[in-house]
Amino acid sequence: MKRFLIPVALICLFSAGSASAQPGGPLDAPGPKKRSTFADLGKVTVEVTPKEAKPGETVQVKLTVETKPGAWTYPVKPKDPGQPGSNRINWEPRLADLIPVGAIIDPPNPKVGPREDEPGKMKEYYTGLVTWTLSAVVSPRATPGVKKVPLEGSSVQVCGKLSNGNEVCLNTGKNEIAAEITVLESSPVPVELKYASIVDKLLNPPAPKAPPPPGPPPNRGGPNNAALSPTKELPTKEASSTDTHKKKAIPPEEYQKQLDAIAKTLDRAEINTESKNTKQAGLAAFLLTAATWGLISLVTPCVFPMIPITISIFMKQSHQSRTQTIKLATIYCLTIILVLGVSAIALLKLFVDLSVSPWMNLFLGGLFVFFALSLFGMYDITLPNSLLRFTQSKQGAGGVVGTIFGALAFTIVSFTCVAPFLGGFAGMAASGNFTTFQLVLGGLAFATAFAFPFFLLALFPGLLKALPRSGGWLDSVKVVMGFLEVAAALKFFRTAEIGWESPTNYFTYDLVLGGWVAILLATGLYLLNAYRLPHDEEKPNIGVPRLLFALIFLGLAVYLTPALLKDSSGKPQRPSGVVYAWIDAFLLPDAAVDFGVDLQVTLDRARAAKKPVFVDFTGQQCTNCRFNENSVFTKPQVWMLMEQYERVSLYAQYEVPKEIFFEPPSDKDRWDEGQANREFKEKQFGSEQLPLYVILIPLEEGKWKAKVYIEGKINDIEGFKKFLQSGLLEKK
Repeated sequence: MKRFLIPVALICLFSAGSASAQPGGPLDAPGPKKRSTFADLGKVTVEVTPKEAKPGETVQVKLTVETKPGAWTYPVKPKDPGQPGSNRINWEPRLADLIPVGAIIDPPNPKVGPREDEPGKMKEYYTGLVTWTLSAVVSPRATPGVKKVPLEGSSVQVCGKLSNGNEVCLNTGKNEIAAEITVLESSPVPVELKYASIVDKLLNPPAPKAPPPPGPPPNRGGPNNAALSPTKELPTKEASSTDTHKKKAIPPEEYQKQLDAIAKTLDRAEINTESKNTKQAGLAAFLLTAATWGLISLVTPCVFPMIPITISIFMKQSHQSRTQTIKLATIYCLTIILVLGVSAIALLKLFVDLSVSPWMNLFLGGLFVFFALSLFGMYDITLPNSLLRFTQSKQGAGGVVGTIFGALAFTIVSFTCVAPFLGGFAGMAASGNFTTFQLVLGGLAFATAFAFPFFLLALFPGLLKALPRSGGWLDSVKVVMGFLEVAAALKFFRTAEIGWESPTNYFTYDLVLGGWVAILLATGLYLLNAYRLPHDEEKPNIGVPRLLFALIFLGLAVYLTPALLKDSSGKPQRPSGVVYAWIDAFLLPDAAVDFGVDLQVTLDRARAAKKPVFVDFTGQQCTNCRFNENSVFTKPQVWMLMEQYERVSLYAQYEVPKEIFFEPPSDKDRWDEGQANREFKEKQFGSEQLPLYVILIPLEEGKWKAKVYIEGKINDIEGFKKFLQSGLLEKK
């Protein structure tokens, strides 16, 4: 009996080991007259979400395979493409009511088991319920109604081990897998930006190219029309993948001749006037910022404690005469406005004139670090003692003369604290978007806001009692402003490196943004008394306003942190909201959209295609340019309009970047080309503004009609859309 049990036990053990190598237990074997069908092993369902959609909307197609116990199915893209068995989901873009877009990604964590055909190798498979989620766009041309769209060429395979020991694999039938959706009766909505080009190519396939002529056509352009001649050289075929984003370098003299020839074909520019109100709003914001910096400058240790002392001097010199008090207060404030205003205007004008220079931006960054260390308490910024002693000695004369020199003395003393804030304001003015007159107004706004509280307190001395007492909180204000100065310094260091080398290697976008996150964290922790600086008073408790400011800084740090991470495609994540859009543009990221860079080639293409041209005058160091490119142009409705243009970028700030050339020319040639673009912009379109947007509409006899959009930073998006629409309505 024992001899009989041993072989039986060995057979059972071997059978159990064999079963464990299969994806599941055996299925019920069909009867002798029954043939296995796909339904015996599993089922396939296709669901579209949402089930009802408008033409142009993006939907999700969920293809689900449910295998029965003991059965399995396969990935679409197994790691070993040679494994026996795989599913096929045909998701290539094709013209249908549902247009497939996006890539196919297999569900994660497939099971792995040994392969029967090649022992030692493994295969991937799924059991139970498995779902592939795919993206599709409802065709903008789809008609209303219920649409059933077969996934042509797709096939799902399910395999199983029957109880009789046989393995069976069955596939879905031809066109058996189909998606069903109800197309709503509605006008098409804009296609998502990332899928717009795919859909556009399917709906508007390029016309077949005509065979080349037997010989070169005659040059009909002549010397005055050479820039628009159709015989001009296009980028070579070897560079066809980037032919619209790079160009061949030519000598500056020849490039200038091209611009001159184009200028002769331009009709008088038509200036868009719909956004003048936003331009005035931009000036108002600039002046408000200037006044704000002036007021903030008052809350510093070398200014704030002087306010009550200064007002008491007014009261004593006036001998209790209110009229005399007002007179002296007026003279005092006007002196401050004159001295500080002239200093501010000179500084602003200097910064603006040199703002495009990498050396100037490097100096600005170093200056801000110098100011920041002073605000942190490492040292004090002082002016010559001889100048200070002279003004203070004259102050003792009393009367009008004494008041004037008293104001001079106060301005000199306070300048050690005002200079960092004036530097921050000047950094904003260095964007180059303001005229000389506007800079003068900005400097006067800064000085007036700084001086006005003295006049107000002279009229109403009782307000002095409402002022908080000076103390340790002033040191905290200095430290917070010091952190902000360091943040600004990082930006200027990045701007300087962009002027020398693009893309940057040291002050990269990620490094500077990471520095900003660290600065925000450090500021928030400082306000929470997590650490103290040497000149700070020991305060175990913090007030509610300080707590709220700390939360703002910490919240901003958390808000910006996702931008340091990459998504599945390797691109940085973009937190939503206008705050990130402003910060992102200020740090000068790469543009989110690519335009052509050769005006000559773009004009030729546009005339051949009978399309208008969108000209983007931009710059590497232009903050407003980056804001528009990354936060306005990428809006679906705006981009749908822009795709109907031939688009070209002309760099009109400092020098033209190296990366737009197949073979970069010398630094001098790139500088000369940038200056030529700037002069072309100012002479032909009457604006020093950057960015500047121009539409060129083809006319008869090689002429072009120009339309100019005057808003730099685009706040009026609807107005910008109307501007784009106007160019499309007028095209011939």
